[in-house]
Amino acid sequence: MIEGELKKLGDLYARMDLEYEKVSAVYGLTCRGCDENCCSQRFHHHTVAEYLYLLEGLKAAPAELKRTIVRRARIVVESYVHELQAGEIFKLMCPANFDGKCALYHWRPMICRLHGLPHFFIMPDGVRKTAGGCHRVKGESTASLDRTPFYTELALIEKALREQLGFKERFRKTTAQMIMDMSLELDFDEI
Repeated sequence: MIEGELKKLGDLYARMDLEYEKVSAVYGLTCRGCDENCCSQRFHHHTVAEYLYLLEGLKAAPAELKRTIVRRARIVVESYVHELQAGEIFKLMCPANFDGKCALYHWRPMICRLHGLPHFFIMPDGVRKTAGGCHRVKGESTASLDRTPFYTELALIEKALREQLGFKERFRKTTAQMIMDMSLELDFDEI
């Protein structure tokens, strides 16, 4: 049954990608040549569904790539301790980023798919929340990505998965933290 929910998530991601392409085309937005790589921002992910989907990607990766990603994740997670001591957040690259490209691109989480565009979403209480795009979005906000249906569908997938797994804990992890947890689920020979 978990596989069914992950298939739904894959289908949802495909629709996200299509909608992102439509709105980014309005602005001519491309990430190529960007001097501020979004993969160096600290994003927290909040769903077990995205964890499990990303785990599928890590499992599918060649052994040497897996080992490298896990090593990089360990360095990033260890640096979090140094950040606390220094009282500042360091700009650290996502452990799955190699030369500006995601090695787990097909399995990347939602925020990695939707970041950068002007967007809005409607809260359950009807309040509309809006945000601008990245620094490369030029001109007037003539188009905005509606994240509402994506958040709603992801919440339903998450609810179903949590019920199937009996998972009740709060989930809030960076990609590096998720990969470190995943490394415990992989065979030692794989990493």
